[in-house]
Amino acid sequence: MTERRHPTDDEIHDDALVQAQDICIEVAGRVAEFWGFTRTMGRVYCALFLSPKPMTQAELVERLGISAANVSMSLKGLLRWGAVHKAYEKGSRKLNYVAEPELRRVIGNILGGREQRELKEAVGNLTDAMDIVKSSRPKGKALTGDEGFVADRIAHLEQAARLSNRLLDLLLGEGRVDVNRELDQFDDNAAP
Repeated sequence: MTERRHPTDDEIHDDALVQAQDICIEVAGRVAEFWGFTRTMGRVYCALFLSPKPMTQAELVERLGISAANVSMSLKGLLRWGAVHKAYEKGSRKLNYVAEPELRRVIGNILGGREQRELKEAVGNLTDAMDIVKSSRPKGKALTGDEGFVADRIAHLEQAARLSNRLLDLLLGEGRVDVNRELDQFDDNAAP
């Protein structure tokens, strides 16, 4: 009969650390999914963020228990947004990855790219929609009740998109945001 070995204090501590990291990795996956990214992107970023040393793609596959293709696609997206960086080890050909440690920078890169592009496109499309409504009537003729209603609603949507873009600019900049003032201004101009 073999003697049962009790885990050392270091082994218990290591297990607790891995358990805490696992919780954070799963939370990051859910949050990433909530914001429209893949769960895997959040998990990969968080695994790297919590790792005291750079990790290879193979180490991420093993750590997260997901496919190499899934990790590879997630790393490409994370690299594109500046959330992850390549880290080369002197004298080694292995490609390692590290997480950008400044979360504000990561959020700024993502919001500044994806959301601002989307909001600018939305403003342009809403302006086009308003032009269509206004140009559908002969010169000098007032909009009908339905046309006026739709035009007011489009103007409201456009104003909301512009406000969102302005708030995002303020959030990503170094300035302070007075959200209540911005929302009051929006409410003052809102459609009745």
